[in-house]
Amino acid sequence: MGDIPGHPVRFLPLEGGCNFRDIGGYRTNDRRTIRWGCVFRAGVLSYFTETDQEKLARLGVRAICDLRRADERTKEPTRWPAGHIQPLCFEDEGAVPGAVALSGAEWTIAGVHAAMNAVYRDLPRWMEARLRGFFRCLLQGRTPIVVHCAEGKDRTGMAVAVLLSALGVSRDSVVEDYLLSNEAVNYENFIAIRNKSGLGVAHTANAKRRLTSIPDEVRAEIFKADADYLQAAFEEIDVKYGGMDAYLAKALGIDDATRQRIADLLLI
Repeated sequence: MGDIPGHPVRFLPLEGGCNFRDIGGYRTNDRRTIRWGCVFRAGVLSYFTETDQEKLARLGVRAICDLRRADERTKEPTRWPAGHIQPLCFEDEGAVPGAVALSGAEWTIAGVHAAMNAVYRDLPRWMEARLRGFFRCLLQGRTPIVVHCAEGKDRTGMAVAVLLSALGVSRDSVVEDYLLSNEAVNYENFIAIRNKSGLGVAHTANAKRRLTSIPDEVRAEIFKADADYLQAAFEEIDVKYGGMDAYLAKALGIDDATRQRIADLLLI
């Protein structure tokens, strides 16, 4: 869909990229627009080719916010072109959602769906420190920035949903952006052709064999971005925090003045 950094494109054409895309172009409720080339969202950053590296260098990225667990960072380390990049990663505090939650799931579509809803209900709490760090990096003007996890779908989806909401993007557009993970990458193919890749779901040979042994439709549910999942996170924010505005202010320290500063940095 075009070269980098040519005319704005949503999906960046990278041979070893996983769900790498630009969140620019979305309109806000006050009819402003998110700048292209400022915030990129992605999955694992370990498998870029030499051609990719040349393209990535031209993006001018200044910070990489890694939302993954410590064990994921060790098993699939980030490979980025040389340059002055501020890495941002976090300690794991408390029960960790994701692969841990799925390990106890009933391997049916309904079972996985229920497990993923549970994961998303826990994301607002589990990601508080990560989101505070992400917003702090934005406020420091460390853009362009890449925010990513393993698949670029769940934890990254939550981070971007909160950012878009803070900027005043409509809920419909927030969900639309989240669902683009279903178009951006075939996760099963990505894992299949990369021996070391597990995308936070299957990091061992035994886990991969187990993953490939379950029914196709169940496996597809694990890798799907479903609006129900994101809605579960929003509902948790409403119930436990009193809504998105309260979540931003109370949990993340993003008051109205801070939101305006972020808007001034990212909107035109």
